[in-house]
Order: sequence, then structure tokens, then C-alpha cells
Amino acid sequence: MKQILLDCLPEEIMMAVITDGILTDFEIERVEESSLVGRVYKGIVKNVSPTLKGIFLDIGIAKNAFLRMENWPSIKKKPTIGESILVQVLKDATSTKGPLVSGVLNIPGRCAVLLENTGYIGVSKKISNENTRKQLKDIGYSLCPDGLGLIIRTVAAETAIDKVKEEISHLINTWNIIKRRAEIEKAPALLYRSSDIVVRCLREYITNKNDFIIADDQKIVKRLQHIAESEESLIKENIQYYDGITPIMQRYQVWEDIQSLYKREVQLPSGGSIVIDYTEALTAIDVNSGSFHAYGIPHEDAAYLTNREAVLEIAKQIRCRGIGGIILIDFIDMQKEQNKEKIVEQLKSAVKKDKIKTVVCGMTSLGLVEMTRKRSTYRLEQLAYSSCPLCEGHGRIASTQSIITTIHRNLKRIKKNYKRDEKIIIQCHPSIAESLESEKEQYYLKSLMHKDIHIEKKESLKREVFSVLSLSE
Repeated sequence: MKQILLDCLPEEIMMAVITDGILTDFEIERVEESSLVGRVYKGIVKNVSPTLKGIFLDIGIAKNAFLRMENWPSIKKKPTIGESILVQVLKDATSTKGPLVSGVLNIPGRCAVLLENTGYIGVSKKISNENTRKQLKDIGYSLCPDGLGLIIRTVAAETAIDKVKEEISHLINTWNIIKRRAEIEKAPALLYRSSDIVVRCLREYITNKNDFIIADDQKIVKRLQHIAESEESLIKENIQYYDGITPIMQRYQVWEDIQSLYKREVQLPSGGSIVIDYTEALTAIDVNSGSFHAYGIPHEDAAYLTNREAVLEIAKQIRCRGIGGIILIDFIDMQKEQNKEKIVEQLKSAVKKDKIKTVVCGMTSLGLVEMTRKRSTYRLEQLAYSSCPLCEGHGRIASTQSIITTIHRNLKRIKKNYKRDEKIIIQCHPSIAESLESEKEQYYLKSLMHKDIHIEKKESLKREVFSVLSLSE
């Protein structure tokens, strides 16, 4: 059974997925920093690079996008400078590079994914019933126009045929709208925006009728219930509103797990730990035994047991933090080849649950395990932190938006229990106070609490430290 928790603010939605009592997925979506992944743009070719085997395009954002020629359909002619082409974002921009895009477009739905430039109709391997597979494939061929293809998802097997047909028709209609807009719009232009986190939590995480969505915002709940009414495989009653005083993530006992996602060192149950460090080129994870040896277990057994615990935690941390690219893991040294092989196999098994393609390459001669995970959206750490201005980027500080959002969550909690005649004061560092005093923030704070909020600047407070007080006037 899964519980999908949504902690909602106007500027940010936090989603946590609990599977059988364990945090298995985590995501944050901010309105002003939302991912571009999945968006379709009409871009202008600015440069063709034979050395990089790719193309740079202006898609209307700060940095030019990059298209690798391996991601351009072979049936199309190679783009030339000045030409307008349609591309879809595969990976968000980084601090040094623009977004990675593809010329192979797809439009995802709950039951199917529509593909451009293929006549291929595929059915998920998880659908094992041959009659069901044939029926779904026949539907795909009957509805899909020439030049388009489909991948039928697992959930289609549990959905009424009429609903599957309806969704496929909707995806085709969406594609036709994109094509018509492409003919009208002048490049660079955004033609299609992928679903937000609210829709994705339904499409990607609800897999059976024992799964629940619990949100602390009535508008979000009503929106989800409206979508559920049109989906036979979804139960409207399984989408619930949470109105408790205790914040939703604390009420369902995942707040400590969420906090661990921001830490460099994460503790393991046995007393060991893993340490996660990021670089431009890769992510390095080090496994430490800590106090495990205090139990009097031989080194080889202690190393194996700690590494086995680390495997499960590493798989979770990678998934929930949104870590992508090259990942190197330095497990505790083991002498027995059999134990080394077991750890690699256990890691392969653990990452199979990941929705994003993850490949465990094996263990090197130095005892390092190499793996790769498709990089798409922002890492959690990139959303939460800014480069420290004092050490020129070698350290990290909490970003202003992260601190402001935390203040908003504190106010939302206070709102449920404070008296109208009480005075609300926020004490914070001057740099945070400056942001809170902006016209936009003042409007939001007043609309949230229905009264003026007093901001007190405290030079003595560290930048990320603040107090929200509710006092009798």
C-alpha cells in the first residue's frame, strides 16, 4: 500500500511517497523554479558543432539548449543554422550548461505514451496476459495515425477499454494542437508544457486501488478528485483532505526521513553511515562502519552487514534526492569475492524500483561500484542551497527561497491554532527580512493570515535562523 502525501503552499508543493511505511520517493516543485523536462519548444538552430556531434538552439530561455545528433530522428534531414525545429527537454539546465533536448518527441499519459516518428505499438512487459496484450495492441493500431506510435502502460490492463481509447484519443489531439501551434508560432516558442506534480502523482504513483493521496489543501484535493472521477482505475474516496494542526509530514512520521535528504552524512541502523558528496562530474558516496565493530563481529561480517544496510539507504537517497549522472560508491572493503558479488546484485535489485533508468555497472579493481542514473530534473540539493558568497562557492548556505518557504510552513501551522487578536511577529536575519518586506511577499503574508505581520530584523541571528511568534496584543 502507498500513501502519497502533498504538503501544499502557493509557491511550492512537497510530495512524499510512503510504501508500506517507508519513504520511497520525494519531490519538490516550485512555481518559479519548475522543471522544464517534458516541455516542447520550437527552437532556432544557432550553431552546428561537428566536434560535439550536436546542435545548439535558442528555445527562448537564458542558455541555449543542446541537441545531440543521436537524439535526432534518422528519418529527418540534419538541421541547419537558422532553421526552426521542434525539440523536447530531456534534462534541465545546470549552472554551466543549457538544457539537453531531443528531436524525438513524446506525450505521456496515465495509460499510454504517444511517440513521434514511429509506427511502433508496444505494450508493457508487466502485462503478462496474452489476450490483454493483443487487445491493447489492436486498440493502438486502430487509433494511432501514420507516423505516430504508442507505448501502452501497465495501468491500462486495469482500466476500462473505453477509458484507454479516450486517453489515446486525447494524446493524439494534444499532438495535433502542438503541430498546429508550431505552424503559427514564431520561434523561439513554448508549445507544450508537461503535467505538474499534482497530475504526476496520479499518473506515476497510483498503481492499485489500495493507494491513497492525502493533501493539506482543499483546492488540490478537489482537483485530484475531479480527475479521479474520469479515471475508472482511481477511487475518488482514496483522495483525502488533511486538516490537522500537526504538519502533514510529521503526522505521517516521515519528516525525519525528509530531513536526512539534506544531510551530507546519513546514519544507518547498525551505527554505520553513508556520506554523499557532489561534484560537477559525479556524485561520490562513501560507506563507513562507524560503531558497528563494537558488537564484536568479525571485520568481514561487519563490513558485509554494513554494506548490505547501505545498499538500501543508497538506493533511497539517490531516488529521493534526484541524483543523476555518474555515481561512485566506496563500500567498506571486503575480502571475499562472494560477498562483493552479493552487494552488487543487491544494489541492482534495489534500483529496479526506481522509475528513472538506473544502471549498476559493477565493481572496479579498486573496490568502487560504478553506476549511472539518467539525469533529468534538478537535484534536491540544488533547490535547497545556494553557493556561499564568503567562500566563493566552496560551501553551501540555505537558499533564500528555502528559508522563506519554511517560514510560510510555520505560519500555515500557526494559522490553525492562533487567536485573531494575537500579534504575529517574524524575527529573522536582515537579508531574509528584505525579501519578506517585498510587495509580493507582503501581499501573500496578508492573504494567508488575514492581518498585517510584523517583521523584525535581527543582526544577531544566523541567516537560516528565524522565529515566528504569536503574542497577545
